[in-house]
Amino acid sequence: MNDIKLEVEGYYEILNLHKALLEAKFHKDPDNFDVAGSPIIAKICNNIVDMLTEYEIEEKGKDTWSEWRKIENHNFFKERAVENAQNVAWEKLSYKEKESLTKSIFSPFTFTDKDVKDFIKTVDGKST
Repeated sequence: MNDIKLEVEGYYEILNLHKALLEAKFHKDPDNFDVAGSPIIAKICNNIVDMLTEYEIEEKGKDTWSEWRKIENHNFFKERAVENAQNVAWEKLSYKEKESLTKSIFSPFTFTDKDVKDFIKTVDGKST
């Protein structure tokens, strides 16, 4: 099963895959609540944005993705992440599980430990 591959060619195919995954992860009314917090999808999303960043640096000599990628710059996505976290059994998770889930939910964005703690505190407050 590990021999299966998907090949996506070119900047625009990768960019559009990124857009589709971002839409799926942060959808207002998802069909599958596991998408937002999936560590596998988080890894794929992070890899895609890493590739887009590398391409931009190599081809254009600049990096706009690193600034775009900071979760602190995206209140819209943070709000959606809070809503999506409420669709899982959040109150039953340990603190470590909440940290892990938060990191998956936040992908492909970058974040600080404070961002994670603040997010957990926010969702905890809405889950009670």
